[in-house]
Amino acid sequence: MGRTQSQPQENRTRPSVHPRLWPVFFALWLMIAHLLPLPLRAQNSAPSNNGVVGLAVSPSDPAALVAGTLNAPAAAQLYRSADAGRSWNAASAPLPPNTAIAAVVYDPQNAALVLAVDGGVGNLFISEDGGQNWRQEPSINAVLSANSAVGRFFARVEGGRTVFYAGTRFDGVLRSQDSGRSWERFSGGMEGEGLRVRSFADLSGVLYAGTHNGLYRLLPDALSWQAVTTFPAGTIVRGLEVLNGRIYAGTFNTGLYVSDNGVTWNADPNFPQGVAIYDLGPAGYRMTAGTDTGIWALHDTQWLQATVNGAAYSRGVFRMAAAPNLPGVIYAGTEADWVLRSIDGGATFRGISEMTPLIPALVPPPPTPTPTVTPTATLTPTPTETATPTFTATATETPLPTATPTETPIPTDTPIPTDTPIPTDTPTETSTPTETPTRDPNAPTETPTATPTETPTETPTLTPTETSTASPTVPPTATPTPAPPTPTPTITPTATPSPFAAVAANLVRLPPIWVGGGLVLLLVVLIAGLAVARGPQEL
Repeated sequence: MGRTQSQPQENRTRPSVHPRLWPVFFALWLMIAHLLPLPLRAQNSAPSNNGVVGLAVSPSDPAALVAGTLNAPAAAQLYRSADAGRSWNAASAPLPPNTAIAAVVYDPQNAALVLAVDGGVGNLFISEDGGQNWRQEPSINAVLSANSAVGRFFARVEGGRTVFYAGTRFDGVLRSQDSGRSWERFSGGMEGEGLRVRSFADLSGVLYAGTHNGLYRLLPDALSWQAVTTFPAGTIVRGLEVLNGRIYAGTFNTGLYVSDNGVTWNADPNFPQGVAIYDLGPAGYRMTAGTDTGIWALHDTQWLQATVNGAAYSRGVFRMAAAPNLPGVIYAGTEADWVLRSIDGGATFRGISEMTPLIPALVPPPPTPTPTVTPTATLTPTPTETATPTFTATATETPLPTATPTETPIPTDTPIPTDTPIPTDTPTETSTPTETPTRDPNAPTETPTATPTETPTETPTLTPTETSTASPTVPPTATPTPAPPTPTPTITPTATPSPFAAVAANLVRLPPIWVGGGLVLLLVVLIAGLAVARGPQEL
């Protein structure tokens, strides 16, 4: 009895805290404990300060890739990422001193088989587990000559098996038909600077090699290479890629060339001049170029410089690697900013500290360039319609002067020509077509600066010519009235972006800590609201 009577007095000495407020305090403590380490948490960072030269994406997983670095400022290394470039792990690779990984390639039929090569002496490394563990393969060293090395890899399927091609510094092309275990020289037909091979591409079964002396091609089942004589000789072709049946050749000093058949080549006048191309990458539906001035992406017919983390980017980009099974996703190996990633076909990139999880459902679909073609088709019928009213006017007015010789006083009404200023209003309507020539990209260097300079020059030249033709005849007032090009702007609103995809994309870009903190804060408000609603109770 005594113990039971003294127990209430012990309870009265405790702090008078309402029991229903303890969950609120606990929730606040969780939120504070969750937010306090935020400044101390390091964002994803690059595992190395070395430039990335070797870069390849798995043929089966757009989020799996292997990167190889140069040997400065630290020792070179091979790295593997399984989350689309957000984090990297150093691979187990026995790299000798002074190794620089110049090229990496996956087997297109076996994502577990990866080849990497040293650009200094040509040491070959092979991984059979997707790039995590590597071994050195010495068979290639017996084929390479002194002072030669390998700078580029290429793999394609021939007769059901994967054949690897290696571009060397002085030995032309090496070939392996047994997964890289043995190599042979395959340079028949190449000579001089053509033995320095920097790039490969396959167009309709024809293999092309970019060299220090233009292009060479290897026809199906052929045993020797042929020089492409229609391509400018003496050019260094460092990038070769195929997209939508067209082959692009990026040179180191003379711009970009395009061909639909591999025989007839034309220089792209819209590619910026004076830019050295290191590599090309087809991002599913758009060609991109890694250069000494950043990344350039082809939008319709114009090349625009890509941004990184929302800002202009002009640093060197050595390698472009597109995801083969997810259009729009492409990676870039840079000189000073590790590996960048784009999900919109190379228009915008994000660095490793700004990357969000790669969700294929949130990758924007390819743009539809069809609205740009329809306005050109609607403007062509206009010349045919203007000819018909002029023909009917001449047929009706010719008999009238013969039937009215007696009505000579009518010329006294000559003040009617005072209405002739009406045709002066028509040139204002006809001046609208002068805006269409301003879209011609006549200046190949910088398209944004060319458009404002051309608009004021063309408008004053058309006004004196059209007023002189319209003033002598009254009937032309009927000809300018049919102006069908006006309804064409109604076609432009065809773009229908999905608001749900945009909201989802913005939500994914938020840091996870913000989302977690918001959920905890919401929980605190709910608990506090329930506590207040129920009211205090006596102890």
